[in-house]
Amino acid sequence: MTGLSLGSSAEDWRLVERQLHVLRTTYPAWDIRFRSDVPAGGRWTAVLGRPLTAQLAAGGVRKRLAAPDAITLASALAHHTTLLHARRRPAWPA
Repeated sequence: MTGLSLGSSAEDWRLVERQLHVLRTTYPAWDIRFRSDVPAGGRWTAVLGRPLTAQLAAGGVRKRLAAPDAITLASALAHHTTLLHARRRPAWPA
């Protein structure tokens, strides 16, 4: 949806609904929303549904993400999923 101005057509809204469904299914730890009332054709946001610890914040995880389109948000969510699941490993060889 990059660069697409969301109109009021049923097709545009079906696309948004499909994108929301895919993002919410893929990233269930996040509350993902689309706001059509924000200028520039819409605003995609995601809020982490778990507490943000100091350790997670130090690792680069943010509590709230925002993007101009679903593709950009999906990229940010994928990156944050990696950060959330990253574990410190001892240097090789141990």
